[in-house]
Amino acid sequence: MKAMIKTIDFAGIVLDNYSVRETIMNVEKNMSDQGFHTIEEVNMDTLMQAETDEVIKEALQIVEHTVIAEAGILDAVGAGSYQRRHEIEHHDFFYELMKRIERNHKTMFVIGDSMERVEQMCELISDRYPKCEIVGMEALDECTGATDAVVNEMNAVAPDVILSIIPSPQQERFLMENREKISAELWYGIGKIELGKVRSRLALKIRKLVRTHKLEKQLIRHNDEQETKQNENE
Repeated sequence: MKAMIKTIDFAGIVLDNYSVRETIMNVEKNMSDQGFHTIEEVNMDTLMQAETDEVIKEALQIVEHTVIAEAGILDAVGAGSYQRRHEIEHHDFFYELMKRIERNHKTMFVIGDSMERVEQMCELISDRYPKCEIVGMEALDECTGATDAVVNEMNAVAPDVILSIIPSPQQERFLMENREKISAELWYGIGKIELGKVRSRLALKIRKLVRTHKLEKQLIRHNDEQETKQNENE
């Protein structure tokens, strides 16, 4: 049996490709040391934006754990497997981490781009994990000016986990600007991923094919640039 590739280098951005079980174990090990730790789920849109947005690229490079959120990323680099595809398509990491947060009595603060999306996420969590305590929520579209007030509000209720559903690139900008000020144990950014949303199978398949093709072209262009630089140096 072919061993699963544990990390993927996508145009200079290294993504983790551990199983859900392995990633959960690593996260729990990190959280036991009382420091501030970071996770970000990465989809194809985020990777394509990272090519031209240095803030996104830097954020993906500094987070401790990256969770691949679309199987098309694996297809683009030829690293797909049935197990990983199943885990990704069913958002297994999110649900397993929520189980651990509930079981370990960790409190949570949910932040997003709109209160409608924040409330929907809180409702999903409360329905599936009734013992999970959400101690606060905030939407960036209701804030004016700097984000210091949002950080102060989060720190005031002292959550263990901050769950971010802010879309890229705002999510990465918020993290990079405020990571030194946040007093929580864990930042978990899932961006604009839609959990539990049912789509047409045909439409989903077409969308993935188009986006995977874009990623493959991006990788080829990056590799060509690297070869050109290497030849110039020689």
